[in-house]
Amino acid sequence: MDIHESEDHQFIDIHIERRRVIWISALVLAAIIALLVLTMDKVRELGERIVTPRELVPAKRIPKGIEIPDVYDVKGYAAASPKAFEDFLAKRDFREIFARLQHFLYINKVDGVVPSYQLLRQGSDWQTVEEPPFALPPEDSWETMVNTLRLLQQEIVPRIGPVTVLSGWRTDKYNAKAGGSKRSKHMHFCGLDVVPERDFTREELLPILRDIHRKHGKRWNMGLGIYRGVRFHVDTCGYRRW
Repeated sequence: MDIHESEDHQFIDIHIERRRVIWISALVLAAIIALLVLTMDKVRELGERIVTPRELVPAKRIPKGIEIPDVYDVKGYAAASPKAFEDFLAKRDFREIFARLQHFLYINKVDGVVPSYQLLRQGSDWQTVEEPPFALPPEDSWETMVNTLRLLQQEIVPRIGPVTVLSGWRTDKYNAKAGGSKRSKHMHFCGLDVVPERDFTREELLPILRDIHRKHGKRWNMGLGIYRGVRFHVDTCGYRRW
């Protein structure tokens, strides 16, 4: 004998099925909304990265009340400190120009080779010659520093480790007082005088620098000068060595 479901039983089954469809539809809709929200956040974040690759971080201010020297001893040389640089920026109102220089170094991917402020150290004898410890190069000379920093980044730092810049950009006046060459590459924002942060002896350091110059100097148009101790000069504005 055939068994037939009653009409009431069929109505209950249809009602349950409708409720199930409604719940499934609601869950799917909620998932779609959540996915859209996450996607929009990611698109917005990506858009911000494209428009602003990196938020420029200004030079850190020195907290008031903390005694920090204006000069550090770096491998026997007097190097003007970050505090002295902060004073230089404050007195001359150079923060905007320095921020532009930092951004320029960033977009050329050389901003992390050395601290940017060190590139503006005129020299280690600024107290003796009575000139400012720092100076800002004109913007039309910034391009020349890029290759010198790339040379440090790709050839020198991998061999000897991080370096500290003792002299970067120099004004004509500073260079003359310090007895620098009239053709000094420092006045073109191309040359750097540096010392390694690691403890090398002169006997250990010189063969490495000469090897770098011999193997890679022509390709970089590299100038290499070796001074007393472990201080040396490097630029990319003329292939030579002294």
